[in-house]
Amino acid sequence: MKKPNRIFQMVIQSPILWGALATTAFYSSLQAWKPQGALGRLFEDYFLAHPINYASTAMFFVGLAVLGLKVLLLGWQRQALASPVLPPVARPLDPVSGSQSLLAHLERQADRAETWLVRRIQAALEHVRRRASADGLLEELKYLADQDTARLEASYALLRVVVWAIPILGFLGTVLGLTMAIAKLEPEALEKSLPDVVAGLSVAFNTTAQALGLTMVLMFGQFFVHRAEMRLLADIDHRAEEELLGRFETVQASPEGQLVAVRRILETLTEKTEELVRRQAEIWQESLEAAGKRWTGWTEMTQKQLQSALAGALNETLQALHRQWTSAEQTLAELNHQHWDRLGQAFTQQVQALAQQNQQHWERMQQALGQQAQALAELQQHISKQVEVLSGAVEATGQIARLEEALNRNLASLAGSGHFEQAVASLTAAIHLLHARLGQTPLPTPAVQLETSRRKGQAA
Repeated sequence: MKKPNRIFQMVIQSPILWGALATTAFYSSLQAWKPQGALGRLFEDYFLAHPINYASTAMFFVGLAVLGLKVLLLGWQRQALASPVLPPVARPLDPVSGSQSLLAHLERQADRAETWLVRRIQAALEHVRRRASADGLLEELKYLADQDTARLEASYALLRVVVWAIPILGFLGTVLGLTMAIAKLEPEALEKSLPDVVAGLSVAFNTTAQALGLTMVLMFGQFFVHRAEMRLLADIDHRAEEELLGRFETVQASPEGQLVAVRRILETLTEKTEELVRRQAEIWQESLEAAGKRWTGWTEMTQKQLQSALAGALNETLQALHRQWTSAEQTLAELNHQHWDRLGQAFTQQVQALAQQNQQHWERMQQALGQQAQALAELQQHISKQVEVLSGAVEATGQIARLEEALNRNLASLAGSGHFEQAVASLTAAIHLLHARLGQTPLPTPAVQLETSRRKGQAA
């Protein structure tokens, strides 16, 4: 039996625990019920008047718990006698092998393993197995019966203490009550102190009466329970003798008995030898089968290990390839991302550069157009000036043509009159004056045709 289960059984089978619970339930029921009249005064005087009454009642319930647990155990022990413990046999058994087989049979009866009958029979079979003989089995059974009787008497130790302690508590209450009565007695005021003296005497007699009554109940209960348990032990003695006596082989002390013993020894030796040979053959067969199973298991295990190793290696390779492929994809994605980033940056830079160049070109074009416009404006002004100058030159040309005609006429006249050199000087001065006025290269001087006038003395 496991230790926690044993501790639990000890707690459950504790009479002190059940006595405390019974005392609590009794006084709780009195507080809830509150009987009236003569019954109420009875409970008040014998159970509630003094702490001695509480202590005696608690001890009484502990004793009742001891008797109640014994009654329950007695019923359980009686049930073990209802059916046979050992299987029947056709012939007497060998003390050694028979006791071993019977012990194994008892071990399978776990529901009755803790009963007195099963423990008695088990102890007797252990005696037979240790001595390898059934001699002295009856004396061993008597010894075991005496042990059970002594164990039974020892189980009443707590109850005997309780039966002894309750009257002592009653006598203690008597002493205390008398002490209280004597202490409250006043000869000068006898009538006044008489109720207190009577109350003290009532405590003294009530505690003693309660203790004696409770003790009588426990003693009668102990008597009946003890007698039932002794009857149970007697039945167990008789049942154990029926179960074990005559079950094993015995050897007589005469010479015939010794011959029978030798024959049985030889038969036993022969049986053991045959059993040993059969067992050895079975062991060899089992060894061969075990070797075949181990070889098959080793082959299967090797195959499984190889498959597992190949599967693991393939799985690791696939995982490594997957990791490499994932890493390559990530690297390629990063490179593509970086390339597209660089392309985007370069495109952005080119767009910015083209935008700057276009802006600079448009600025230069605007500047050039501005300059051209300014130059056109200046050219327009210059052309206007040139037009004005050409207009002046055209007018001057017309004047020159008229002057030329006039000059020709005058030259002709001068040539005729003989003042030619003076006229040429005057003409040169006029040309220079006209040139300075026009601001241009002097026009080619037309040839002066001097015709000899037949008429002398005419001027232009």
